[in-house]
Amino acid sequence: MKLLPLAAVVAALAIAPAVLAQQAPPANKADCQKAKMKWDPKGGKDGKGACMAAKK
Repeated sequence: MKLLPLAAVVAALAIAPAVLAQQAPPANKADCQKAKMKWDPKGGKDGKGACMAAKK
């Protein structure tokens, strides 16, 4: 029965990198253009600009 908790720990460690790998979009125009995304100068919560996904 000690194998079950060990398996749960191994599974949790296997999933952790995928969760941590999610990143926020670029915060400035230059990085946004490097990521091949579209910069919206009036976007974002504060209205100072935001990087948007490129529309296909």
